[in-house]
Amino acid sequence: MTNRHLINKNNSNIKNSNISKSLGKTLIQSDLSKVTGAVLESFIEEEFIDNEIVKSIPVVNTLFGIRKTYKSVKDILFTQKLVSFLSELSKIDLTQRQEIIERIDSDPKHNQKVGNKLLHIIDNSQDYITSQYIGKLFAGFLREELNYQEFCKASLILNRIDYYDLQEFLEIPDEVYGQNGTENLELEEIDNFFIIAGLCSAETDVPEVYKTENNNYEEVYELNGGETKIYRTLIGNKIYQILNNKTVANNV
Repeated sequence: MTNRHLINKNNSNIKNSNISKSLGKTLIQSDLSKVTGAVLESFIEEEFIDNEIVKSIPVVNTLFGIRKTYKSVKDILFTQKLVSFLSELSKIDLTQRQEIIERIDSDPKHNQKVGNKLLHIIDNSQDYITSQYIGKLFAGFLREELNYQEFCKASLILNRIDYYDLQEFLEIPDEVYGQNGTENLELEEIDNFFIIAGLCSAETDVPEVYKTENNNYEEVYELNGGETKIYRTLIGNKIYQILNNKTVANNV
């Protein structure tokens, strides 16, 4: 590796470190009450940063300082994802955010700060809609509807499932599960995607073979059971409840 590549890599690491620290600062020090859905909608439509509320967010200012200007598609998309994530925290009290995040940051069992972890999660999200859903999950974590490990796992799931499949998952009612897949909704083809992503699990009944007819010419048998039934996983159920704005029992 050449010296130039080493310098570029070191500079990139420093920039990412600065952004993650600034994101952490934003989460525990900034009043996000004005970063509402209306602000997000305006920002998304403009496709560039020309909003004083958005500019007041420390992590956005850090991005401005590092990159000087926002001209590339990648820059625009990342900032859209970042603002959409933060917009979901507008109703969470600053003191509550500060207390919970500082508790996670000071716990030695976690190998990185919350700001750094979120930076990776948001950057890996498919688009600003996915990052907004992740913001809903993080708000759920701050309300103690899921713990930090569950939030990280749920975010990973959202980042590896197609947006349209997720919409289908959120619309499937409780009573469908425990049946033979979701074939009655003509969705059986996406059951596998739910299972691979971690939203659902499958259980197959043990089949029973019994004799139904016996005569001098032949023996007739029938197979009973052996159906594969689909269920939401525990984390899939929490994702379903939080993203559908349903009440989730506190997770102590």
